[in-house]
Amino acid sequence: MLQVHNGDTSSGDCGLQVPEKPEIPSKSGSSNESSKTRVGSLSHLRKWLFNNFLEPLVKSRNPPRYDAASVAIGLIIGFVIPVGGQLLILAFLRFLFSFNYLVAAGFTLVSNPFNMIPLYYGYYCLGSYVLCRSINLHFERFEKLMTPVMDKSYFWEALVAFAELGSDLLLRWFVAAVLLATVFGFLGYFITLNIQKRRCKAAAARLGMRYEEFLIRLQEKAGSFERVEDSVTQFGDKPTL
Repeated sequence: MLQVHNGDTSSGDCGLQVPEKPEIPSKSGSSNESSKTRVGSLSHLRKWLFNNFLEPLVKSRNPPRYDAASVAIGLIIGFVIPVGGQLLILAFLRFLFSFNYLVAAGFTLVSNPFNMIPLYYGYYCLGSYVLCRSINLHFERFEKLMTPVMDKSYFWEALVAFAELGSDLLLRWFVAAVLLATVFGFLGYFITLNIQKRRCKAAAARLGMRYEEFLIRLQEKAGSFERVEDSVTQFGDKPTL
């Protein structure tokens, strides 16, 4: 006698067990991992930008014009001096002029080994446009020309390899570099001056001081800091303030 099961027969299997379909791995796991990687890289980029560009200005206790000049110097050196030699030039200029070395060094990173090839190709195109010359090099060809420069371990070797690229290319590069350094140097100076002035005015208001008095105090502190830096350069040990 047939026995009919009272279980769910909506599938029409009459009580027989139907093998389950194998589960297809979802792509959500890989997409989640890639999104986490992008988020992590963006957070590292924000941290890098803050540490090198914003933090030296936020923690600065210098007069606004002092910080503005430091930003302008850093941008000019970053645009004009080939990658690898910016800090050397800044160290030399530090003996001639007074500026915030940390702030200037941070803003030289506007050109760096990661964006060097596309940035310098932009130099080549901009210089060609300014000089009314045709763009004969495509990006792939320019990248190959820059390979010997990128492969050098020392700045002087890279500078020699860079000079061997030819006078025509270097002229276009130099014209664009001077143009960008001039424009962004002025912009960096006046934007930083405006921001730092507002910060100093707010700080003076919190202390119940006039803005001019606050600037005088900052200049006095900046002068003492300059004397400390000079003693560090001469003797190598940081004195106690």
